[in-house]
Parts: sequence; C-alpha cells; structure tokens
Amino acid sequence: MKQLMKSETVREKLDMPRSSFERLVKLRTKGFPAPVYISRSRFFDAAEIEAWMTGLADRAANEA
Repeated sequence: MKQLMKSETVREKLDMPRSSFERLVKLRTKGFPAPVYISRSRFFDAAEIEAWMTGLADRAANEA
C-alpha cells in the first residue's frame, strides 16, 4: 500500500517557498512526481518523493 504525504508536508520537506513548489508541481520540472488527488486534497507518494530527492542529490553530486 502506498504511503501518501500531504502536499504541505512535501513542500516543508523540500524547504521551498509555496510559489516555487506550486510551479514545480504544475510543470513537473526535473521529473517531479505527479500528485494524487483524493477529493479536493492533493497528496504525493512518499516513496516517489524520496526517490526524486535522491536522484536530485545524485545529479548535483555528479555535476560538482
């Protein structure tokens, strides 16, 4: 079973301003995972967010 994280929790975890986070979600830049909507609430698969963050860190390390 997927573990879902609230949108706000993901934004806090990424330590990102709301406007930047909304742009990231809307444009799905850098392969950002798609949200899951339940009623009017937006959630993200926790495993997909972790994988995305790990991949982002790996790319940054390779560029340095």
